Amino acid sequence: MELYDAIFYRKSIRKYSNKRVKDSLLEEVKNVCSQITYLNKELNIKAHVIDRGHLVRILMGKNCKVKAPHYIIVTSNKGNDYLQNIGYAMEEVVLKLTTLGLATCWLECNIKREDILEFVELPDLNEEQNDTIVESEEKEEELEKENLEQPYSIIAFGYPEENEGLFRTNKNVDRKRVNHICKKLDKNLEKIIEPLRWAPSMKNSQPWILYNNLNMIHLYEEKQKKNLKDTNKISMGIALKHFDIACNKFGLEVEYSKIDVKKRLAKEYYITATLK
Repeated sequence: MELYDAIFYRKSIRKYSNKRVKDSLLEEVKNVCSQITYLNKELNIKAHVIDRGHLVRILMGKNCKVKAPHYIIVTSNKGNDYLQNIGYAMEEVVLKLTTLGLATCWLECNIKREDILEFVELPDLNEEQNDTIVESEEKEEELEKENLEQPYSIIAFGYPEENEGLFRTNKNVDRKRVNHICKKLDKNLEKIIEPLRWAPSMKNSQPWILYNNLNMIHLYEEKQKKNLKDTNKISMGIALKHFDIACNKFGLEVEYSKIDVKKRLAKEYYITATLK
């Protein structure tokens, strides 16, 4: 199964078997997580495979709504579009795990850096700062917060419960229609917007709205409830990854950039995709 196909077959699995993933397959998962890519090269996003899932379940406590045998904890420093970059990087991992026959589910992260240091290796402050010289204590504290790698997302994975199907069988996915998420769309581009439409989002918020202008597609985030602010930004990156996979599938070269665009009411500009 290709990544493009996995977009349409994958579904979020919330009920897992207690069966551990085979060691050989876990190694494949770790290899996938070691090769993540994203747009902002100044970030340091890492995907940590936690094969002893009970460690994560204990830390999450009552907030652990999905009990899986394994998890991936995603850490990053702060920087431009760091949450969107996490979504962009990790959705490819999620889809690759789907092609390996594994179930996955994106989860909100309620654990802190200090919670995971016993079983996740993170660089200390001195390493992360790269001996940068600062002019004052206030600047130093601010720099520490920006450079400190923190956990921002968790992905559950494993084998689905016995009565839970791994793949989606219903093609009528609960998503907004293409003409609702993309304004003035060139009909020839519908094939690359359709996979974006299928992107998962926390509480199915589907925060993306696109505007097509000739060979450019401007991607905006619709502002919603405050409690979805961070997760929506991760969802925006997930949607962009689906778009990117579709462009690759149909042989379309795409370049991403930030440009001056029209301000739109209750919407936040994210990025522009230029098709060549």
